[in-house]
Amino acid sequence: MTFPKPLNTIFGKILVGLVAVYVLYVAVIGLFSTTCPAGFTPPKAEDIQDDKTRAMIMAEATVHSLDSELHSVFGWIPNDLFFVPKILDNIVNYQKGVIYATRPASDIIAKTVSRYGKNDTLDQRLVDATSRSFVYSDEVWGFWFIYDTEGKYKQGVQNWRSWAASVDSGVKNAGVYNVKSDDVYLILKYCNQMLEYALGYLNKENIKHYESDNYVYFAKGVSSVVEDILRGLVAVDSSVVQRGGQENVDAALKRLSFVRDFNPWYVVAGGNDTGDAMLPNHVAAIARHIDVASNRINDIMQSMEK
Repeated sequence: MTFPKPLNTIFGKILVGLVAVYVLYVAVIGLFSTTCPAGFTPPKAEDIQDDKTRAMIMAEATVHSLDSELHSVFGWIPNDLFFVPKILDNIVNYQKGVIYATRPASDIIAKTVSRYGKNDTLDQRLVDATSRSFVYSDEVWGFWFIYDTEGKYKQGVQNWRSWAASVDSGVKNAGVYNVKSDDVYLILKYCNQMLEYALGYLNKENIKHYESDNYVYFAKGVSSVVEDILRGLVAVDSSVVQRGGQENVDAALKRLSFVRDFNPWYVVAGGNDTGDAMLPNHVAAIARHIDVASNRINDIMQSMEK
Protein backbone atom coordinates (compact mmCIF):
# COMPACT_ATOMS: atom_id res chain seq x y z
CA MET A 1 0.00 0.00 0.00
CA THR A 2 1.39 3.35 -1.00
CA PHE A 3 0.68 6.69 0.63
CA PRO A 4 0.53 9.96 -1.29
CA LYS A 5 3.45 12.31 -0.77
CA PRO A 6 2.30 15.36 1.25
CA LEU A 7 3.51 17.85 -1.37
CA ASN A 8 1.60 16.06 -4.12
CA THR A 9 -1.76 16.50 -2.41
CA ILE A 10 -3.99 19.51 -3.02
CA PHE A 11 -3.39 20.71 0.53
CA GLY A 12 0.36 20.32 0.13
CA LYS A 13 0.33 22.37 -3.05
CA ILE A 14 -1.77 25.07 -1.40
CA LEU A 15 0.66 25.18 1.52
CA VAL A 16 3.67 25.46 -0.79
CA GLY A 17 1.90 28.20 -2.75
CA LEU A 18 1.12 30.17 0.41
CA VAL A 19 4.71 29.89 1.60
CA ALA A 20 5.99 31.04 -1.80
CA VAL A 21 3.62 34.04 -1.80
CA TYR A 22 4.70 34.93 1.74
CA VAL A 23 8.40 34.76 0.89
CA LEU A 24 7.83 36.85 -2.25
CA TYR A 25 5.80 39.42 -0.30
CA VAL A 26 8.48 39.83 2.37
CA ALA A 27 11.21 40.03 -0.29
CA VAL A 28 9.35 42.73 -2.22
CA ILE A 29 8.79 44.79 0.93
CA GLY A 30 12.46 44.47 1.74
CA LEU A 31 13.43 45.65 -1.74
CA PHE A 32 11.04 48.58 -2.08
CA SER A 33 10.76 49.96 1.46
CA THR A 34 13.29 52.63 2.37
CA THR A 35 14.67 53.99 5.61
CA CYS A 36 16.02 57.07 3.81
CA PRO A 37 12.93 58.90 2.51
CA ALA A 38 13.15 62.51 1.39
CA GLY A 39 12.91 65.05 4.17
CA PHE A 40 10.63 68.07 4.40
CA THR A 41 11.61 70.98 2.17
CA PRO A 42 9.79 74.20 3.14
CA PRO A 43 9.45 77.22 0.84
CA LYS A 44 12.16 79.83 0.93
CA ALA A 45 11.77 82.43 3.68
CA GLU A 46 11.20 85.25 1.17
CA ASP A 47 8.22 83.37 -0.28
CA ILE A 48 6.47 83.12 3.10
CA GLN A 49 4.23 86.17 3.46
CA ASP A 50 1.33 85.30 5.77
CA ASP A 51 0.37 83.32 8.84
CA LYS A 52 -1.63 80.81 6.86
CA THR A 53 1.49 79.78 4.95
CA ARG A 54 3.49 79.62 8.19
CA ALA A 55 0.81 77.43 9.77
CA MET A 56 0.85 75.09 6.78
CA ILE A 57 4.65 74.82 6.96
CA MET A 58 4.68 73.95 10.65
CA ALA A 59 1.84 71.48 10.18
CA GLU A 60 3.69 69.74 7.35
CA ALA A 61 6.93 69.77 9.31
CA THR A 62 5.14 68.01 12.16
CA VAL A 63 3.54 65.25 10.09
CA HIS A 64 5.82 64.94 7.04
CA SER A 65 7.88 61.94 8.16
CA LEU A 66 4.84 60.06 9.46
CA ASP A 67 2.78 60.81 6.37
CA SER A 68 5.65 59.66 4.13
CA GLU A 69 5.65 56.28 5.87
CA LEU A 70 1.87 55.94 5.78
CA HIS A 71 1.85 56.56 2.02
CA SER A 72 4.96 54.57 1.17
CA VAL A 73 4.65 51.58 -1.16
CA PHE A 74 3.71 49.16 1.62
CA GLY A 75 2.52 51.64 4.21
CA TRP A 76 2.84 51.06 7.92
CA ILE A 77 4.84 47.88 8.60
CA PRO A 78 4.93 47.44 12.42
CA ASN A 79 1.31 46.22 12.48
CA ASP A 80 1.66 43.72 9.62
CA LEU A 81 0.76 40.10 10.32
CA PHE A 82 2.59 36.78 10.06
CA PHE A 83 5.91 37.83 11.62
CA VAL A 84 6.67 40.38 8.89
CA PRO A 85 7.76 43.03 11.47
CA LYS A 86 10.20 40.54 13.01
CA ILE A 87 11.84 39.86 9.66
CA LEU A 88 11.94 43.42 8.30
CA ASP A 89 13.17 44.98 11.52
CA ASN A 90 15.04 47.93 9.96
CA ILE A 91 11.99 49.62 8.42
CA VAL A 92 9.90 48.65 11.43
CA ASN A 93 12.24 50.32 13.89
CA TYR A 94 12.58 53.36 11.65
CA GLN A 95 8.79 53.79 11.59
CA LYS A 96 8.60 53.24 15.35
CA GLY A 97 11.16 56.02 15.78
CA VAL A 98 9.10 58.31 13.55
CA ILE A 99 5.89 57.91 15.55
CA TYR A 100 7.80 58.10 18.84
CA ALA A 101 9.08 61.57 17.93
CA THR A 102 5.84 62.69 16.25
CA ARG A 103 3.77 62.25 19.40
CA PRO A 104 5.53 64.89 21.56
CA ALA A 105 6.09 67.08 18.47
CA SER A 106 2.34 67.27 17.92
CA ASP A 107 1.82 68.20 21.57
CA ILE A 108 4.56 70.84 21.79
CA ILE A 109 3.87 72.50 18.46
CA ALA A 110 0.11 72.58 19.04
CA LYS A 111 0.69 74.37 22.35
CA THR A 112 3.20 76.85 20.93
CA VAL A 113 1.89 77.88 17.51
CA SER A 114 -1.90 77.53 17.61
CA ARG A 115 -3.09 79.92 20.33
CA TYR A 116 -2.51 83.47 21.55
CA GLY A 117 -1.76 82.65 25.19
CA LYS A 118 -1.08 79.68 27.44
CA ASN A 119 -4.56 79.94 28.96
CA ASP A 120 -6.34 79.84 25.61
CA THR A 121 -8.09 76.66 24.52
CA LEU A 122 -6.25 74.52 22.03
CA ASP A 123 -7.80 73.88 18.64
CA GLN A 124 -9.87 70.72 18.95
CA ARG A 125 -8.42 69.27 15.74
CA LEU A 126 -4.93 69.43 17.19
CA VAL A 127 -6.12 68.05 20.51
CA ASP A 128 -7.63 65.08 18.71
CA ALA A 129 -4.49 64.57 16.63
CA THR A 130 -2.29 64.60 19.71
CA SER A 131 -4.39 62.80 22.31
CA ARG A 132 -6.50 60.46 20.19
CA SER A 133 -4.77 59.70 16.89
CA PHE A 134 -1.01 59.69 17.42
CA VAL A 135 -1.15 58.02 20.83
CA TYR A 136 -2.70 54.96 19.20
CA SER A 137 -0.55 51.84 19.31
CA ASP A 138 1.75 51.38 16.34
CA GLU A 139 1.02 47.64 16.14
CA VAL A 140 -2.78 47.44 15.79
CA TRP A 141 -3.80 45.74 12.56
CA GLY A 142 -7.52 46.20 13.14
CA PHE A 143 -10.42 44.14 11.83
CA TRP A 144 -11.31 44.91 8.24
CA PHE A 145 -9.35 48.16 8.64
CA ILE A 146 -11.50 49.36 11.52
CA TYR A 147 -9.53 51.01 14.35
CA ASP A 148 -6.29 50.15 12.62
CA THR A 149 -3.06 52.05 13.15
CA GLU A 150 -2.94 53.56 9.65
CA GLY A 151 -6.47 54.94 9.92
CA LYS A 152 -5.78 56.62 13.25
CA TYR A 153 -2.50 58.15 12.16
CA LYS A 154 -3.94 59.38 8.84
CA GLN A 155 -6.76 61.08 10.74
CA GLY A 156 -4.21 62.85 12.92
CA VAL A 157 -2.32 64.05 9.84
CA GLN A 158 -5.56 65.28 8.29
CA ASN A 159 -6.45 67.19 11.47
CA TRP A 160 -3.16 69.05 11.37
CA ARG A 161 -3.67 70.01 7.74
CA SER A 162 -7.27 71.00 8.39
CA TRP A 163 -6.16 73.35 11.17
CA ALA A 164 -3.49 74.95 8.98
CA ALA A 165 -5.88 75.40 6.03
CA SER A 166 -8.39 77.18 8.30
CA VAL A 167 -5.97 79.82 9.63
CA ASP A 168 -7.07 83.34 8.63
CA SER A 169 -9.90 81.84 6.56
CA GLY A 170 -12.67 83.68 8.37
CA VAL A 171 -14.74 80.54 8.75
CA LYS A 172 -16.26 79.39 12.01
CA ASN A 173 -13.66 77.84 14.32
CA ALA A 174 -10.85 79.09 12.11
CA GLY A 175 -7.40 78.18 13.33
CA VAL A 176 -4.99 80.56 15.02
CA TYR A 177 -1.28 80.91 14.26
CA ASN A 178 0.82 82.80 16.78
CA VAL A 179 4.49 82.20 17.56
CA LYS A 180 6.50 84.18 20.12
CA SER A 181 10.19 83.98 20.99
CA ASP A 182 9.37 81.76 23.97
CA ASP A 183 7.52 79.41 21.63
CA VAL A 184 10.51 79.17 19.29
CA TYR A 185 12.70 78.31 22.26
CA LEU A 186 10.32 75.53 23.38
CA ILE A 187 10.29 73.98 19.91
CA LEU A 188 14.09 74.04 19.83
CA LYS A 189 14.09 72.47 23.29
CA TYR A 190 11.89 69.66 21.96
CA CYS A 191 14.35 69.09 19.10
CA ASN A 192 17.26 68.96 21.53
CA GLN A 193 15.48 66.61 23.94
CA MET A 194 14.56 64.20 21.16
CA LEU A 195 18.14 64.06 19.93
CA GLU A 196 19.40 63.55 23.47
CA TYR A 197 16.96 60.68 23.85
CA ALA A 198 18.15 59.11 20.58
CA LEU A 199 21.74 59.55 21.73
CA GLY A 200 21.03 57.90 25.06
CA TYR A 201 19.25 55.09 23.26
CA LEU A 202 22.33 54.47 21.12
CA ASN A 203 24.62 54.63 24.15
CA LYS A 204 22.89 51.82 26.01
CA GLU A 205 25.23 49.22 27.42
CA ASN A 206 25.36 45.67 26.10
CA ILE A 207 23.80 46.28 22.70
CA LYS A 208 24.00 42.89 21.07
CA HIS A 209 25.54 42.65 17.62
CA TYR A 210 22.37 41.43 15.92
CA GLU A 211 20.28 44.12 17.64
CA SER A 212 22.49 47.07 16.74
CA ASP A 213 20.53 47.77 13.54
CA ASN A 214 17.32 48.16 15.57
CA TYR A 215 18.91 50.92 17.62
CA VAL A 216 20.38 52.66 14.59
CA TYR A 217 17.14 52.77 12.61
CA PHE A 218 14.99 53.80 15.57
CA ALA A 219 17.37 56.73 16.14
CA LYS A 220 17.12 57.57 12.42
CA GLY A 221 13.34 57.74 12.68
CA VAL A 222 13.50 60.09 15.66
CA SER A 223 16.09 62.29 13.95
CA SER A 224 14.08 62.54 10.73
CA VAL A 225 11.18 64.17 12.58
CA VAL A 226 13.54 66.56 14.35
CA GLU A 227 15.13 67.55 11.03
CA ASP A 228 11.73 68.26 9.46
CA ILE A 229 10.65 70.44 12.37
CA LEU A 230 13.93 72.33 12.55
CA ARG A 231 13.77 73.08 8.82
CA GLY A 232 10.18 74.26 9.17
CA LEU A 233 10.98 76.45 12.17
CA VAL A 234 13.95 78.09 10.44
CA ALA A 235 11.72 78.86 7.44
CA VAL A 236 8.90 80.52 9.40
CA ASP A 237 10.94 82.37 12.03
CA SER A 238 14.05 84.33 11.11
CA SER A 239 15.08 84.72 14.76
CA VAL A 240 16.50 81.18 14.77
CA VAL A 241 19.21 82.24 12.33
CA GLN A 242 19.54 85.84 13.47
CA ARG A 243 20.02 85.02 17.14
CA GLY A 244 21.23 81.42 16.95
CA GLY A 245 23.68 81.90 14.10
CA GLN A 246 23.64 80.63 10.53
CA GLU A 247 26.67 78.45 11.18
CA ASN A 248 24.94 76.59 14.01
CA VAL A 249 21.78 76.08 11.97
CA ASP A 250 23.67 74.84 8.91
CA ALA A 251 25.84 72.49 10.97
CA ALA A 252 22.84 70.99 12.79
CA LEU A 253 20.91 70.42 9.57
CA LYS A 254 23.98 69.01 7.84
CA ARG A 255 24.48 66.42 10.57
CA LEU A 256 20.79 65.51 10.59
CA SER A 257 20.90 65.01 6.83
CA PHE A 258 23.86 62.66 7.36
CA VAL A 259 21.73 60.66 9.78
CA ARG A 260 18.83 60.55 7.32
CA ASP A 261 21.09 59.18 4.57
CA PHE A 262 22.92 56.76 6.86
CA ASN A 263 22.12 53.29 5.52
CA PRO A 264 24.97 50.74 5.56
CA TRP A 265 24.51 47.39 3.84
CA TYR A 266 24.99 45.63 7.16
CA VAL A 267 25.02 47.30 10.58
CA VAL A 268 27.82 46.29 12.93
CA ALA A 269 28.71 47.63 16.36
CA GLY A 270 32.47 47.36 16.35
CA GLY A 271 32.77 43.62 16.72
CA ASN A 272 32.98 43.63 20.51
CA ASP A 273 31.74 45.45 23.61
CA THR A 274 34.35 48.21 23.42
CA GLY A 275 34.00 48.76 19.69
CA ASP A 276 37.74 48.74 19.04
CA ALA A 277 37.86 45.74 16.73
CA MET A 278 38.61 45.86 13.01
CA LEU A 279 34.92 46.11 12.13
CA PRO A 280 33.37 49.60 11.96
CA ASN A 281 31.12 50.80 14.75
CA HIS A 282 27.99 52.05 13.02
CA VAL A 283 26.21 52.73 16.29
CA ALA A 284 28.98 55.09 17.38
CA ALA A 285 29.12 56.69 13.92
CA ILE A 286 25.46 57.70 13.84
CA ALA A 287 25.62 58.71 17.51
CA ARG A 288 28.43 61.14 16.69
CA HIS A 289 26.30 62.92 14.07
CA ILE A 290 23.34 63.13 16.44
CA ASP A 291 25.58 64.42 19.23
CA VAL A 292 26.96 67.23 17.06
CA ALA A 293 23.46 68.22 15.89
CA SER A 294 22.23 68.24 19.50
CA ASN A 295 25.15 70.42 20.61
CA ARG A 296 24.52 72.90 17.79
CA ILE A 297 20.83 73.18 18.69
CA ASN A 298 21.84 73.68 22.31
CA ASP A 299 24.14 76.52 21.20
CA ILE A 300 21.21 78.11 19.35
CA MET A 301 19.08 77.86 22.47
CA GLN A 302 21.76 79.46 24.65
CA SER A 303 22.12 82.32 22.18
CA MET A 304 18.37 82.94 22.24
CA GLU A 305 18.40 83.07 26.04
CA LYS A 306 20.63 86.16 26.00
